[in-house]
Amino acid sequence: MPDPALPAHAEALLPDLFDRPDAADPSPRALSLLPPVPDTAPDLIQETRPGYAALAPPYYSSADGGRLRLYQADSLELLRRMRDESVDMIFADPPYFLSNGGITCVGGRMVRVDKGGWDKSQGIIGDHAFNLLWLDQCRRILKPNGTIWVTGTSHNIHSVGYALQVLDYKILNDIAWYKINPPPNLACRYFTHATETILWAAKSVKSKHTFNYPLMKEQNGGKQMKSLWEILPPGKSEKRHGKHPTQKPEALLWRIVAASTQPGEMVLDPFCGSATTGVACARLGRQFIGIEREAEHLELAVKRLKDEIEIMNLQPALAFNSVTSPTFDGGGGGVEDGKRRGTTSFTTHSGQRSCCACH
Repeated sequence: MPDPALPAHAEALLPDLFDRPDAADPSPRALSLLPPVPDTAPDLIQETRPGYAALAPPYYSSADGGRLRLYQADSLELLRRMRDESVDMIFADPPYFLSNGGITCVGGRMVRVDKGGWDKSQGIIGDHAFNLLWLDQCRRILKPNGTIWVTGTSHNIHSVGYALQVLDYKILNDIAWYKINPPPNLACRYFTHATETILWAAKSVKSKHTFNYPLMKEQNGGKQMKSLWEILPPGKSEKRHGKHPTQKPEALLWRIVAASTQPGEMVLDPFCGSATTGVACARLGRQFIGIEREAEHLELAVKRLKDEIEIMNLQPALAFNSVTSPTFDGGGGGVEDGKRRGTTSFTTHSGQRSCCACH
């Protein structure tokens, strides 16, 4: 349910990012690349609806004028309703298409990989068409100097990477997130899966993207931070309100948001799940829009955002004027060498765009 504590005037304070009179069609570039996908609904590919129904109110909107917002919607549908060049950064944890009858190890027990219908593969062609469509919309709504981060494994990341390139993004880094203590491989026929890939890309080759290089160097003990990040999966404290099947650690999202945005900027997560991105934005003084289809996950997301806001209200010195790394619960480490843990504050490096000269 929307937050009952939201002031009556708060909705008027929100930047109107959903003011398109119709749904944005895929770009000509994306349409030329889309393969024919069997059994795909025509309105998924192209649709124009002038004067269609007004957007539903946010599922949750924080009581500070809506700095943090959650919407219950199909991600692609809502992306198509967003204004051009309206967000500064996007973090996306899209479906990996893993839920196809495989097995994994959870808590020492063998369990089937079944995260939900949203994670079932539609085949190579269908999965790639989906990636082209949502990444095309993301590029449209990114500001000229904006960037996008996308997570994945071998099941989806090669499709994502190819889509980023053909849609004319500029890939800046491929980050290897090393999970340190991954579950064992039960089949004993492969190497243990211990990493995920995170692609970081700018909107175009002309983008003057934000990279808070001094902050990342300071976080790494005065050395340049590498693209190998040792961060444990979420600890118990991060799951105190409930569990999400693909929840990312707060330390990972804190680093991503802190590295590539400035205070007050707008961050979008089109597959927000339990809103770890929103938690990081609350902690760092960024605006946040999260899109999620499942009410169960949204309820968890609301609890986490309200809890984080309460914590920040109790510790106002940590909010907006300083960058504060998460408190780690025996995991969610901070630096790629795994040697530094704990809570440390750093002053924000405001206004630094593309601080590193090495592109």
